[in-house]
Amino acid sequence: MDKNLGEQCRTTHKIAYKKPTEKPELRARCWSAGVASTIVACVVAPVDLVKTHMQTQKNKKGMLQTARKVMRLRGPLGFYNGFSAAAVRQMTSTNIRFGIYEVGRHADVVPNSNLAKLGLSGFAGAAASVCGIPMDLINVRMQNDMKLPHGARRNYRNIVDAFVRISREEGWRALYTGGTSAVLKAAVNTCGQIGLYDIVKTKLSTRFGMKDDIVLHFDSSLISSIFSTVISHPFDVLKTLMMNARPGQFPSISHALKHMMRFGKLGPFRGLAPTMLRKGPATICLLVFYEQLRLRFGYVDTKKRD
Repeated sequence: MDKNLGEQCRTTHKIAYKKPTEKPELRARCWSAGVASTIVACVVAPVDLVKTHMQTQKNKKGMLQTARKVMRLRGPLGFYNGFSAAAVRQMTSTNIRFGIYEVGRHADVVPNSNLAKLGLSGFAGAAASVCGIPMDLINVRMQNDMKLPHGARRNYRNIVDAFVRISREEGWRALYTGGTSAVLKAAVNTCGQIGLYDIVKTKLSTRFGMKDDIVLHFDSSLISSIFSTVISHPFDVLKTLMMNARPGQFPSISHALKHMMRFGKLGPFRGLAPTMLRKGPATICLLVFYEQLRLRFGYVDTKKRD
């Protein structure tokens, strides 16, 4: 009887101290990135407009001077010119690039290495930008319209009117003006924003034992936001110049590149201050919101577990 009691106690002891199983990773819903990025866009739209004006202006004006000019021309609502196009772009392009990266990252055919993550994120950004270029172009044009002479303004009423008029007046190919620079910018930006974020997040989690919570998400997004902003900004300036140009102003990307360098070596970094002010917090908020939506509304991939 004592022997049986001892075995029962040992069994109970083993059960009580059984090693807990790891929680399965939650995957984000298909709408998470679009919702998170649109929320962020509502907040950073004024800074984005000031950045666009600084990139296309002919004279050297600071961020505050440019903001005062926008206020004088259109008032507070002027800072949200082109926001409808920006919102549509966020809900489509951002969803696609996050979606492609997540699917590729969880696929067995993609190696689980840092180089593979950067390559996958670059491909995701380039592929998603193809869908977002028309909205990006309309956004840039609507943002800059207020500073043009009255006779040269396009006066698009909304995103639908812009689509129709550009296709009718300039041809549907005009919707992809500056497409090469936009694809390059999106690829480089996504490498720094998503690929690097995933790498930093994994390193912090494994080396320092950080939990999958908001602290880990904030630290990882802070590092990735700085790198992605700096390395992608020259491509952003080039894209803005080409998209805002009149038909025939820049026959090729080399002409736009020459125009961008008119201010010397600092030409590619025109508007970096408002870009950093906008994109730094925007990237952090985007990734933190995205991760919170994943943790609260995500799902477990049962097929992969099996």
